[in-house]
Amino acid sequence: MQEENIIPRGKTLRLLAEILRNNNQEVPFDVPELWIEEEKHSPNPSAPSRVETNIQKDLLNACQWKRSKDAYDTFLKAQKQNVVFNSETYSSLIKLLLTKDSFPQAMQVKDFAETHIKGFTLNDAANSLLIITQVRRDYLKEALTTLKTALDLKQTPSRIAVTRLIQACALKGDTESIHAIQKMVNGLEDSIGLSHMVFINNIALAQIKNNNIDVAIENIENMLTSENQTVEPQYFGLAYLFRKVIEERLEPALEKISIMAERLANQFAVYKPVTDLFLQLLDSGKVDDARALLQRCGAIAEQTPIFLVFCIRSSRRPGKAPTLKSLLELIPELTEKEEAYNSIMKSYVMDSDVSSAKALYENLTAKNIKLDDLFLKRYAVLLKNAGESVPFTEPPESFEFYAKQLKELRENPL
Repeated sequence: MQEENIIPRGKTLRLLAEILRNNNQEVPFDVPELWIEEEKHSPNPSAPSRVETNIQKDLLNACQWKRSKDAYDTFLKAQKQNVVFNSETYSSLIKLLLTKDSFPQAMQVKDFAETHIKGFTLNDAANSLLIITQVRRDYLKEALTTLKTALDLKQTPSRIAVTRLIQACALKGDTESIHAIQKMVNGLEDSIGLSHMVFINNIALAQIKNNNIDVAIENIENMLTSENQTVEPQYFGLAYLFRKVIEERLEPALEKISIMAERLANQFAVYKPVTDLFLQLLDSGKVDDARALLQRCGAIAEQTPIFLVFCIRSSRRPGKAPTLKSLLELIPELTEKEEAYNSIMKSYVMDSDVSSAKALYENLTAKNIKLDDLFLKRYAVLLKNAGESVPFTEPPESFEFYAKQLKELRENPL
């Protein structure tokens, strides 16, 4: 511009000066005084300053990279400088602090935002995390209030948040709060992803915790034997109730619900409860009790679809190899079911149980059962990791490749 004798405007000079200063360079010209006046009399006084923008950028960057301490320190810095961000920024920070279990800091940010932003509210995700954190800290009344607030705002809380709150109330024997939650989410079950069985299991558990065992049993029996059934018997899963009764060592309740489950099977041909009880006894290491239950109710052995679902779910969690091994010993015909032996091998591999995996492989090959590549790949990797030879040619592709191949084959059978 100088070479061409172009006289830059004041605004252009100010922009050039700003660029040079930001790069720690000397400004080789005079900046018009009007720059200062314009800043003092800005036509948009509500626009954030460069300092405010940079602080907000730092905070959001820390949130993005999950650096909760840096994000919180930036918030404190902004607070000292009387810098107020927008609602979304505070929601992001609160959500991060809750995921890092920094509950007091999250509440401090929330209080500040509510004080400085009219009508400030957390978004769906942050409210759901707040409920989960409040439940973890045993602040159940506060969690109920948070749920009500979220629903009043027409938000959809997460399934895990609502479920954990219901479960926590059940362990306290608080049937009243569970009924209140049920009323709050009425009509929203599908959008939340909430099963009706969550309420049935936890109301029964709350009644049992209050020593109203007979009432709980009577309610369950009525739901399963009445003409107007809200849940079909084959989907009436009581695994959670049985597991909690076993974990809490509520022996009188366990004895009575065992009698109930057997009665439903023997008198009404409703086998789901007794099969759920059988599997929960196995899963908790009560193998002798499970065996005795199987001897008293032989129809349990015929509930193959329930067993296959149990095998698949158990294979996703470490430490379940002993449970699945016990299941095979009590229901040996399961070994020949593809979903079962694949899930069981997966569990053996996850738990590095070489001897059990060998026994399973030898049992299947002795019966001339054709094993798929995913099964063989898992077994081969287990043997190699244990320093043992592989008695077949290892499938060359990855686990993901064979899992996808198997899925496509099941979806599009020849």
